[in-house]
Amino acid sequence: MLIDCHNHSLHSFDGQEKVPDVLENAEKLGLRVFALTDHCDMIGGADPDTLRREIAASVDEVVCWRESHRTNCRMLCGIELGDPQENLPLAQEMLALRPYDVVIGSVHTDGNEDYYFGRYDQMRDEEIDASLTRYYQRQIEAAKWGQFDVLAHITYPLRYVVGDYGRKVQMERYLPLIDTLFDIIIEKGIVLEVNTSGLRQKIGDTLPNEALLRRYYARGGRLITLGSDAHTIPVMAYGMDRTEELLRQIGFTEVCWFAHRKMHKIPLISSLLDENPV
Repeated sequence: MLIDCHNHSLHSFDGQEKVPDVLENAEKLGLRVFALTDHCDMIGGADPDTLRREIAASVDEVVCWRESHRTNCRMLCGIELGDPQENLPLAQEMLALRPYDVVIGSVHTDGNEDYYFGRYDQMRDEEIDASLTRYYQRQIEAAKWGQFDVLAHITYPLRYVVGDYGRKVQMERYLPLIDTLFDIIIEKGIVLEVNTSGLRQKIGDTLPNEALLRRYYARGGRLITLGSDAHTIPVMAYGMDRTEELLRQIGFTEVCWFAHRKMHKIPLISSLLDENPV
């Protein structure tokens, strides 16, 4: 396994693990690069004072730990900035709060509550369609703002709409919006995350899935990173080997990671050769 650049600790509202425990486990797993990216949601999350306190603590604990430990894994500090367009002044403030290694941008809502809380068994197909349309429009809006390094889990709603509730979603109707999103992030040099959380959840697929990854590649997208979106230690780096192989089959030759918000790349072949180019 090469990298896992999307993880959470107790400093996320839904995290369950202490920062030192998470970092020690990343070393045990043999990862080359690991990033802790606790939640900083601009809609439906914690109040601003709590966000300031928790994000500062998350970053400071990573920095303190890596200054006092020798490790073969690059331990990075970051932030997952959720729905930034909902409160751009606060988003800008949080971006300046600490010197992050990586900033993940994400969208968890259609402008209302997080998809995690939806009751999709009680919604008509038309309502779900309207929600997903708004979701991809919001992703485009966030990408145009673009003050982040990585765009996370672009099929996030499907974890719940499809995975948990078994609703049928015709993704073809959203492809024009997704193509626009791809074109924006390709032009801006924003990295697309392959989020492996779906492999351990009911949906049983990466976010985005193989079909959309191939579509991104066909449009010229080559910047890819990997994140397990783990909130507990047992699922850290889940599905990484399998996902690295998928990326090689599609044609990707390297994965990206960030230090001091500067992009670095690791050849995918290095995981086969047991090399450590970091």
